[in-house]
Amino acid sequence: MAAVLFVRPHSCAYEVAASHAHAAALAKAGVLSKEELSLTQKALEQIAGEGIPEDNNPSIEDVHHYVEKRLVEIAGEVGKKLHTGRSRNEQIASDLRLYVRAQIDDISLLLAEVAGEFVEQAEKAAGAAMPSYTHLQRAEPVLVAHWLLAYVEMFLRDLSRLADCRKRLNRCPLGSAAVAGTILPLDRSGMAKSLDFDAPTANSIDATSDRDFSIEFVQALASVAMHLSRWAEEFILFSTTEYGFVKLPEAFSTGSSAMPQKKNPDALELIRGKAAGVYADAAALFKTGKGRPLAYNKDMQETQ
Repeated sequence: MAAVLFVRPHSCAYEVAASHAHAAALAKAGVLSKEELSLTQKALEQIAGEGIPEDNNPSIEDVHHYVEKRLVEIAGEVGKKLHTGRSRNEQIASDLRLYVRAQIDDISLLLAEVAGEFVEQAEKAAGAAMPSYTHLQRAEPVLVAHWLLAYVEMFLRDLSRLADCRKRLNRCPLGSAAVAGTILPLDRSGMAKSLDFDAPTANSIDATSDRDFSIEFVQALASVAMHLSRWAEEFILFSTTEYGFVKLPEAFSTGSSAMPQKKNPDALELIRGKAAGVYADAAALFKTGKGRPLAYNKDMQETQ
């Protein structure tokens, strides 16, 4: 059932994936019969294909409630058994880890593409030279390729940070229940393996309240944003008449209604400006966690 995890067109994909794993564990523990497991899994697959309707139903609390309700509608009374031995607290913790892990994978691919484009441009620059700068004053001559590859080094460090964050978050909270686990003999290692986690989390109190991985993730994104902002700033400077090293493409620039000779670097300025929002999110995550006692508290909802 791990394949469900990697189909991400709908916002319920992670909840369905975790529910598949929990259903299999319930069957192994004797709570679900073989027939009930099959019925539950087929219903979950249907829910994954449907996704969540766009119309807001005020009776539905959240994605967990929606999947539970829809499961009962499709599978009947057996759908109510799925919540045996689990809690929203572990569901939230598990889904969020699955989501962040998937985002790390997607962002890493995009970042690798960006780095590859810089390498390609460096190769095209061949032996072209430019001045390097310190204190915004001209320093020594360098190759344009050398300048571009400086950003590749930054992006490689960003990729390393994301990989490090992924490795640390890749533990499965399923089986932690509300805070102290469950009396059911659930196969936590089996659930973790089915969702491609490295292992189960070690402590149920920590597992249900931990958001360190979210903080680390957004911190890594703040680093990416900083490097993109630095690059944007240099391109903005170097595209001015005073520097004249860079020619901005029309597709990523705008003109001026009063001064038609201008070519404004709007896309680059937006990259530079949006970096501030990522920094703010990282600060908000830290501040939400600093005075929060164990274990789950509702203010953790603001971290999502």
